[in-house]
Amino acid sequence: MQTMMNTRSMKTYQRRASALALVLLSTRSDHAESFGRHCIQSPLHTSQNHIRRTPITSSSTTTTITALSAAKKKSAEPKETETEIRDRILAEIDSGMRQYPSWISEYGEPQDEFLLDDDDDGAIDASTLGQWDEKDFQAKFDYEWDPDEGDEDPNNLDPAYEYAAPFQLDEEGIEVGYNPIFGRSNPIDGRTILNPPDSYVIDEKTRDDRLVPKEFPDGDIEIKANADVIALRKSLKIIETHTDPFLKMEVPNHMATWHGYPEQLSYPKQDYMNNRFTKPEDVTDFDKLGPARARQLAVQLARARNNEWLPEGTSEAYHASKTAIYKEKGVLTGSTLPGQADPEVVAKIQPAMDVLGDVVELLSIEADTVFRFKYHGLIKNKRGMSAWAGVLIRNCDVDCTGVVFETGFRKRDPYYDGGSHWYGPY
Repeated sequence: MQTMMNTRSMKTYQRRASALALVLLSTRSDHAESFGRHCIQSPLHTSQNHIRRTPITSSSTTTTITALSAAKKKSAEPKETETEIRDRILAEIDSGMRQYPSWISEYGEPQDEFLLDDDDDGAIDASTLGQWDEKDFQAKFDYEWDPDEGDEDPNNLDPAYEYAAPFQLDEEGIEVGYNPIFGRSNPIDGRTILNPPDSYVIDEKTRDDRLVPKEFPDGDIEIKANADVIALRKSLKIIETHTDPFLKMEVPNHMATWHGYPEQLSYPKQDYMNNRFTKPEDVTDFDKLGPARARQLAVQLARARNNEWLPEGTSEAYHASKTAIYKEKGVLTGSTLPGQADPEVVAKIQPAMDVLGDVVELLSIEADTVFRFKYHGLIKNKRGMSAWAGVLIRNCDVDCTGVVFETGFRKRDPYYDGGSHWYGPY
């Protein structure tokens, strides 16, 4: 009896282990691929319910491990994407392996939405309009014109029309809308059309009497009278206007369109060999230099003031003109020209000069209490050094009301700043 029970338990364990392996190996069910509203139940559901009611003992450990290993290998395989599943389902439908569900007919065919019962026979067929290609993008609007390529100026007035006078004058002979501060503001100018074209329906050049209803019966005496009235009104050359809601003023209805001119993105090309002072055999060949060296040399030649770009004596005359004003006015402040200094005062401030060292150089003593120095230090320290020099001079028992540090044309420290001294001012 005991042997029969053991045999029955072994069969039950094997059946449960096999069912568990099948569940773990199943990675997707049929309802993920079906168009039906109800999921198709797999036969494995019964085995799953049976497994929940019956616990698994240790006797099926080996079989369970084998099933889990197979399930891991199966899950490691690449899964189908939604696009691949869609394409596979559509391929099965086309081959007849799969059928549309019954409820798909409720949605109808997509192309039926574009079928209209009241199609207009006179509508334009889009297929007759041609196809777009790269030539369509090569076309230009009127405002897209290039004078350098020889394009005709679209701003030119059409000689087929008459235009108003460039300036409208009032009774006093003053231009209408002119303001001495803001200038002209009259919207009626030389581009206002006096004889605008009529509609193509009634214009004499494009009129088709078959399509336009007759205003008067044939032979009516009012035809000539009406033509005379129209000719009279056109001869008056009345400017048709309307009130602009933004400007709150009368503006003309018909004007020649102003397209403007292309924006100038660069200066006109010129010959860079326009040097009038250098001989052709002495010209610097910048093409053989690198970009950095060519720019540095060009700046150096432009800033040197006595280089090959200028005739001889120009640089000397320039520097002389800078200092001529000091000699003319008799003022030294602002220059590095030396002046007069009392030797006794110079001897008294010698301790202060020893402290300042080579940073300063005494130029003159003005009004006995103002000391002028030529400053050789950094520009960023100029104000602090001048204040400190005043303190040192007063410590020498010398009356000092001001200290002036002269630097001439030097405004910065190019070598200290890491720049080239040719950039100036230096």
